[in-house]
Amino acid sequence: MTISEIIQKYTNKLDYLDLEILIANSLGKTREFVLTYPEYKLTKFQISNFKFQINRRLKGEPIAYILGHKEFYGLDFIVNKHTLVPRPETELLVELVLNEISNFQFPISNLGIVDIGTGSGNIIISIANLDSRLRGNDKVEYFGIDISKEALTIAKKNAAANGVDKKIKFLHGSLLEPFIGNWKLEIGNSTIVIVANLPYLSKEIYSSAPIDVKKFEPKSALYSPEAGLQHYRKLLEQLQDFLANCQLSHVTCFLEISPEQKQPLAKLIKSIFPKTKPEFKKDLAGKWRVCKIEIK
Repeated sequence: MTISEIIQKYTNKLDYLDLEILIANSLGKTREFVLTYPEYKLTKFQISNFKFQINRRLKGEPIAYILGHKEFYGLDFIVNKHTLVPRPETELLVELVLNEISNFQFPISNLGIVDIGTGSGNIIISIANLDSRLRGNDKVEYFGIDISKEALTIAKKNAAANGVDKKIKFLHGSLLEPFIGNWKLEIGNSTIVIVANLPYLSKEIYSSAPIDVKKFEPKSALYSPEAGLQHYRKLLEQLQDFLANCQLSHVTCFLEISPEQKQPLAKLIKSIFPKTKPEFKKDLAGKWRVCKIEIK
């Protein structure tokens, strides 16, 4: 069976792009090869491999899980059923954190960058890899926190694969708690940047999510009670308690949200940090996607 024959047979069953990707993966080739050599004849093993993969996709399994990896911010990340598949809109979080850091006056005596709910580690690894101003600066500490030990195992593999495993400390625990015990405070001279892509889908939005999301991706990384805001409420309350027992020069939080949460989250933030005025940023689709909170 040739590439063109496979495409003809399955083109009505599967999205064309998915079909190209799975053929290429079965062959161990690129999509360009698939497009350039339609008369290439597959071996029995390659056909068997392709059928196994396409059956998984037809059952709704995300392409990223079938391939075992996903690109994010120009880097490659291992993903599996224990980690959320990185989304393009989450790249905005990385951009905003990098922009925030670029405005700091270096050298900073003590800077901590904390990724809460790190999953595959795609956010903190991208930041550690791309912020050249911080490379070699031993005053900067990177943290990736997750409540899932399985996710942390994947995050550590991704950090090693992208050459930043010696820069990032991965911690197991709930939200900010494990960070508090690991942060070396220099009172009055410490700056912390918190970035979080926590579960934020409400019950209604989660129930209407596509089958490949609900059936295969970890619900614990997507759904949050209290209209999708329970995890962020707990995080902000932990941060409030933390700040009550220490003095930091600057804390900035970047939180990924669902667009309809803009007003409810702003109200929640005001109830915990009355003097703070949250800012909201839109993604490339023009939807409210990130909340920025500055606490000085």
